[in-house]
Amino acid sequence: MVNGTAGTICFLMTQARRPCLSVIIPCYNEVGTVERVVAAVLASPFTAEVIIVDDGSTDGTRGLLATLDEPNVRVIFHEYNQGKGAALRTGFRHATAEYVIVQDADLEYDPADFALVLEPLLEGKADVVYGSRFVSSGQRRVLYFWHAVGNWLLTLGSNMMTNLNLSDMETCYKAFRREVIQSIEIEEDRFGFEPEITAKLAAGRYRIYEVGISYDGRTYAEGKKIGWRDGVRAGYCIARYSPKGRALAARRAARTTPAAFDEADTELADSLDSLDSLERYRDWIMAVIEPALRGPILEIGAGHGTFTRALAEHGAVVACEPSERAFALLQGELGGDDRITVINGGVDESVTAGPFGSAVAINVLEHIPDDLGALRSTFAALVPGGTLALFVPAHMALYSEFDQAIGHQRRYDRKGLTQVVQRAGFTVDSCRYMNGPGALAWLVSVRLLKQRPTDPARAKLYDRVAVPIIRPIEQRWSPPVGQSLVLLATKPA
Repeated sequence: MVNGTAGTICFLMTQARRPCLSVIIPCYNEVGTVERVVAAVLASPFTAEVIIVDDGSTDGTRGLLATLDEPNVRVIFHEYNQGKGAALRTGFRHATAEYVIVQDADLEYDPADFALVLEPLLEGKADVVYGSRFVSSGQRRVLYFWHAVGNWLLTLGSNMMTNLNLSDMETCYKAFRREVIQSIEIEEDRFGFEPEITAKLAAGRYRIYEVGISYDGRTYAEGKKIGWRDGVRAGYCIARYSPKGRALAARRAARTTPAAFDEADTELADSLDSLDSLERYRDWIMAVIEPALRGPILEIGAGHGTFTRALAEHGAVVACEPSERAFALLQGELGGDDRITVINGGVDESVTAGPFGSAVAINVLEHIPDDLGALRSTFAALVPGGTLALFVPAHMALYSEFDQAIGHQRRYDRKGLTQVVQRAGFTVDSCRYMNGPGALAWLVSVRLLKQRPTDPARAKLYDRVAVPIIRPIEQRWSPPVGQSLVLLATKPA
């Protein structure tokens, strides 16, 4: 590793007088290098805290990180690999120092360059600083020509869309004022983070500086992970997060405006009645969420009480329901059960009945305009160590006129659902698609042919024939797509 200039370090120590950096290290299968990187980061006089996010490593990295015993090092574990962007999203959320910088878990970037990157921030000139590998006068390992060409093309494309003049958009070393990076929603899970954050910084008109850094690149044999598919995704992200890309997404969203609550509630009644008759499907859902159930239980959006009595087998239930029509039905059906309390309202009206050991929302979250706000209220209603079980419709590509009619604000993919639950403060234990063949059936019959899934004959056929075949298969194999998503999460103790 190459040290920064002593003059710069002295100047910055005079300005800072204290450690001021939260260093975020996304880590995936770096057992051979991460310990040395952490040591180098801790050796920097600017390091206030180190936040390592292990992104589902399988090579022994997790065990190694679990043995780290440093007072200012925090390790956060993702249960499965989600990507660099997802790891950074987690790390940024936990940062507490004045400035935040990204540090890869390999040996390509030198923490001694923190001094160079920090200088414009500490001088008050910059909100964000990029460390460029291509304008440095320091050492740089000579490696792949086509990688350099790819970096240049992606940086050029990004500059054209953002009207910036960066020399290295794809660099790892990006340093931010903490309030800047924590105010930006990171949507990309993998290496698309780089063009996404650049576009959003440009849109926010933040002051961006660039400084030269040293770079000791590694080969694929040494563990380099980025590939041509990531380059393709980066190109897509440059277009997607550009002003024109955001405008196009807004126009698409405007075409799928859900029905008003009262109108949707009338349509939803038929759907809930149909679900009541699907005994095998209901049992399947209960079996999937059962590991997260512990009393007392908050049921958010109880509907017609399809799952309420089954939930009561695991503890006392407070069933909240905002629809006055459904609330009256619930009182009639469940009012005599001492295990169940029915409340007319949403989660905000129900929190005073807590705290709860677990919260369950089955086909509910997609109806709520502010899903993050509802999840934060749910988080507050749970005891430490309490659990959350969510069952939601999957894939916006399946969003249909039927979804619109029954008031669905959205359908979710695994990334989006995991992200919003984590932002609410939960630790996600598992998130998987359910009913893979149902996704294709929904695409054809409901999305394309515009048929209603509540047809009694079709619903019973699905329950009696399809569910007994699909359920045992998916108990052994998690499909890559599905009609629905099931997420189980925990409130940190």
